Amino acid sequence: MNQPSTTLRALVLVGLAFLAAACSDTPVSVTPQVPAPSLSVQDVGPSGNYVLAVNNRAYTTVMSRIADLGGTVVRAHQGAGIIDAGGLSAGAAATLSSMAGVRAMIADEWIQGAPLPPDLRVESATAATTSGDPSDAFFWANQWDMRVIHADDAWYDGHDGSSSVTVAIIDTGIDPFHQDLAGLVDASRSIAFVSSVNSAGPSWGDDYFHGTHVAGTVASNGLGTWGVAPHTTLVAVKVCNSEGSCPLGAIFSGILYAADIGANVGNLSLGGFIAKNATDGGQLNAIYNQVVDYATRKGMLLVSAAGNDGVDLDHLGRDYRAGSYTSVPCEAGNGVCVSATGPTDVIAGYSNYGISAVNVAAPGGDGAAVGSFQGEVMGPCSSLTVVPGLAACTISPTYYVWAQGTSMAAPHVTGAAALLAAAGVTSPANLVTALQQTADDLGKKGTDPFYGKGRLNVYALLNSYAFARRAR
Repeated sequence: MNQPSTTLRALVLVGLAFLAAACSDTPVSVTPQVPAPSLSVQDVGPSGNYVLAVNNRAYTTVMSRIADLGGTVVRAHQGAGIIDAGGLSAGAAATLSSMAGVRAMIADEWIQGAPLPPDLRVESATAATTSGDPSDAFFWANQWDMRVIHADDAWYDGHDGSSSVTVAIIDTGIDPFHQDLAGLVDASRSIAFVSSVNSAGPSWGDDYFHGTHVAGTVASNGLGTWGVAPHTTLVAVKVCNSEGSCPLGAIFSGILYAADIGANVGNLSLGGFIAKNATDGGQLNAIYNQVVDYATRKGMLLVSAAGNDGVDLDHLGRDYRAGSYTSVPCEAGNGVCVSATGPTDVIAGYSNYGISAVNVAAPGGDGAAVGSFQGEVMGPCSSLTVVPGLAACTISPTYYVWAQGTSMAAPHVTGAAALLAAAGVTSPANLVTALQQTADDLGKKGTDPFYGKGRLNVYALLNSYAFARRAR
């Protein structure tokens, strides 16, 4: 095996069309609130961090060899064969990468985002009340996204989810104090793999805003806005910092943790490109596949964002804007990859696409004019944010923000999968099939590079009882 590169180039955070500022290449200290089953945890060192995928029979040997070479095991997951090691010199890393049983090895780099726009529009719903009727939500008139996917029709038929179903939001954390998320977040299972800088909340609190917005699209109390699966239990798995940037090792550990605690669905509104012709790119793809495959075996469906680069994932080698790359986790393992649509069901101009990558489409927003938020997705804004442009959100946990991106599209599909899981269809393979079979076939008939099998239809999904009986 070739020596792992010290830099994974061309990785970008894909969740938001206007996502967060880039951060330092120096990892922050990782201190999870609670240990994951079969997941050992230590602090990440300032440099020399690597992630390894190993064969099960080589696991113990590789663990010992890391210590012999002066390194430290940061996190280790024997079931998935993933080891996160710190304090390794380049020479030690080369020695490890050439060991028998080491399938892949990469330097633990950060997935980074782009700057936020100068102006973000937030509004408060301090007078919000709810009767259980979606039309009573304070901002229901703004939720074109829920109406487009017929989520409200499914709710009126009694399909509003169950607290027995768990969705892991693998993101920047969640604000558990927000009025629309209070009582929905399981604090005992929530965890931080990247610590929050805001001490006013738990270690897994959302000091950015992204994870809270995503979480509110999956489930909510229906005060300001409604989520697709209102009564679903949420677990915050914080793998990204206050600037929206995420260490790869934290992402892998977050996915494995979510699978081990029995999450039915994991939402990944993040990702990046891997250069196909780069040694480290192939290594990273192999690790992603090994992690996602483990999660699938544990019974967790992973839903990911397609990305906001507006590129053809089938023909990246011929696309001058990107080059020869593959998108992860969109194209890794057996999860669901989601593209984004606007209010009129037109694919958003920023959304990545490709028949080989996209499974289904869902509302992600597509603002028609600069400064206009009417075509964007509305969701809770974290009261724990440290983003200056969102300072209004810190006044009280009653504020909401508009956003657009494939980040916003993915949680619509995650919420729909949670509703179907509550109806008894829990196998990841059956969930994927159901989501695709019941989607509205838009664009070219059949599988389409922009919509995949079609745009999500929650009402059709939940009322396909014949399929549900066969799946169970």
